[in-house]
Amino acid sequence: MERGHATPSLRALIGIARALGVSLQYFVGTQGEAQVVRRAERMTFADFNGSDHQYGHLTKPDGNLSLAAQLVKVPAGAKHFQVAAQSAEEFMYVLSGEVSLTLEGATFVLRAGDTAHFESAGPHGWANPSETESVFVWVATPRLS
Repeated sequence: MERGHATPSLRALIGIARALGVSLQYFVGTQGEAQVVRRAERMTFADFNGSDHQYGHLTKPDGNLSLAAQLVKVPAGAKHFQVAAQSAEEFMYVLSGEVSLTLEGATFVLRAGDTAHFESAGPHGWANPSETESVFVWVATPRLS
C-alpha cells in the first residue's frame, strides 16, 4: 500500500484507521471546514487551573493532531502564573500588551510583536506587569491535556 501497488478495501482501511487511532477521513478525501477552521464568532474563553487568565482554543481541542494553539488573555497586573512542564516545545507571539516570561529563573519582557520559542521541560510561567490586558498566541506540542 505504501508504494501504491495495492489498494485496500474499505473494510481494511477502516481497520487500519482504528488501529492507528485516526479517522477514515485521514486516508481519503479532504478535510471539511468544520475540521480545519475555527470561526472567530465561535471562540469561547475559559480559565485554566483557577487562574484569572482566559484561554481560547485556536485549534480543535479534541482532534488527533499533536499541535495545540490557544489565544491567551492576561488581565492587567496579573501575577506570575506557573505552568507545569507538560509539553516538549512552546511558542508565544504577543499580540498586544506586555508579558513577563520566566524560563529557568531568567525573566524576559515581551511586548507586541515579540516572540519566544523554547523547550518547556522545566517549570516556567508568565505575568502581566502592565496596566493593560495582554493578549498572546500560545502554541505547544505535544498537545496539552
